[in-house]
Amino acid sequence: MKTLVFGNAAVGKTSLLKSTCEGYTFLQLINIPPTRGISRENYLFRGLLEINAWDSGGQDKYLKRYFSENQRESLFSEVSIPIFMEDCSELHPEQAKLFKQFVENIVELSPQVKRIYVLMNKTDVEGADPNKLFELLRLEIDPKYLHLLEFTPVSVKHGTAQHRLIEILDNALENSVLELQKRKNIREMLESIKADINCELILLNRPDGLITTSTLGDIPADPLKYIPLDIALMESNIDSIFESIQEAFQQSKQEHMYLDSYIFTTETRFIILKEINDYGMLIVISPDKNNNIFPTLFGSSQVVSDKLKELEEMIKHR
Repeated sequence: MKTLVFGNAAVGKTSLLKSTCEGYTFLQLINIPPTRGISRENYLFRGLLEINAWDSGGQDKYLKRYFSENQRESLFSEVSIPIFMEDCSELHPEQAKLFKQFVENIVELSPQVKRIYVLMNKTDVEGADPNKLFELLRLEIDPKYLHLLEFTPVSVKHGTAQHRLIEILDNALENSVLELQKRKNIREMLESIKADINCELILLNRPDGLITTSTLGDIPADPLKYIPLDIALMESNIDSIFESIQEAFQQSKQEHMYLDSYIFTTETRFIILKEINDYGMLIVISPDKNNNIFPTLFGSSQVVSDKLKELEEMIKHR
């Protein structure tokens, strides 16, 4: 799904994408270099929706090229999610002209678009005035296009811009029939595994840390608390210890050891975080502290093992 993020230089376009889709913190973004021309990245949102993000550098020399006959069709055609981002702390007439060009090219070359999202960033900056920017950007827009525009005051620094982008992508996901069917199939597999092990299950998408689906239905959560997940980053000398254990037992065949799960406990239950593959992480929530869950989940049940392998195939990156 082609997502075009467009606007002037230094308005927060790259910061928005990297913090939302790659888990960058705001501090990691402070010295990020400006984008040169068009930067294209592919993301898998919630493990379901393929996003082809076009991040456009906003320097004048690039802006002129974007609207040239050589580049404009490539840039503005086949766009599914058009996003215009602007700085509401610094207002100038050129913002309205650029926005007018953006809207007209989107309407002409991607006529299927039903919404053009406008993110008025840097509301956290002293003197920011999203209301004045709203009026400025609408000045030169043909009235017949106004119904397409959806304005939102946001701040990348405070996280509201990331939250808004996730809302936009969620809306696109809900409108995608193929992705909805994929989510349905994954949800049915989780329900089948739940019936076998008597535990609730939540599937996380590892690249962005967002929930794909769960047996608990929709779970409201703060998206800013999610980051790319990597269970193998735990520093430990356990590998060398295990080699010594194998030698002590005079085990001829050296087994490879790898970390694929964490186990947490509460007063009444176990919470197991289990790696599925590079794209999925499963949270298993037991109803009580019955230890039978461990052999069932970790290999003694061929039925459950087969279903976990099938789940792994279902969530592979396409």
